[in-house]
Amino acid sequence: MYVRLAQMREGEHGVVVDVQGGHRARQRLLGMGIAPGTKIVVIKSGNPGPYIVGIGNTRLAIGSGIAERIIVRRGF
Repeated sequence: MYVRLAQMREGEHGVVVDVQGGHRARQRLLGMGIAPGTKIVVIKSGNPGPYIVGIGNTRLAIGSGIAERIIVRRGF
């Protein structure tokens, strides 16, 4: 099942399948290590505040607008 990262709950795991948006947004996310095929876990859902996600041993804070652009397949 594909969902936007913004729709995932705390503790859910998934694999990034697409990064939507313009060139600049895609480049920014790719620079953070968020690319198709990347395993991701939601540590804190962004209500209120940013989403905190884990990629390997790295933790990233992502705003809700960016979280809407990341398409994830739940589970891995």
